[in-house]
Amino acid sequence: MNRHHMILGLVAALSIAASARAQDQTPVREIEIVVEGAYKPQRVEVREGEHVRLRFIRKDYGPCTREVLFPKLNIKRELPTGQPVTIELHSLTPGEYEFRCGMTMIKGLLVVAPASSK
Repeated sequence: MNRHHMILGLVAALSIAASARAQDQTPVREIEIVVEGAYKPQRVEVREGEHVRLRFIRKDYGPCTREVLFPKLNIKRELPTGQPVTIELHSLTPGEYEFRCGMTMIKGLLVVAPASSK
């Protein structure tokens, strides 16, 4: 490998590392969802490419709200009463993602808008 190729390889590696660092430094948008007979808020709107942290806080004790599921995302989390549970979501594609309790009685909606829309 000649010197020119080594320099190009090094520049490419540094560019990839800088890109990875920039992604790690993407601002995180934290959204709190209170679980108390319903999800509050019931509808959450974010943008494509956003790093989102949903923070569920369950305040009731009924069996229905014991877990939250995001069927399209294959996510299922237990929600202990009074203990915050965080779900990290990175770069979702535009669309609607339902979230619901284990008994399908309480539902919410995560709406991901295209990054270019205003």
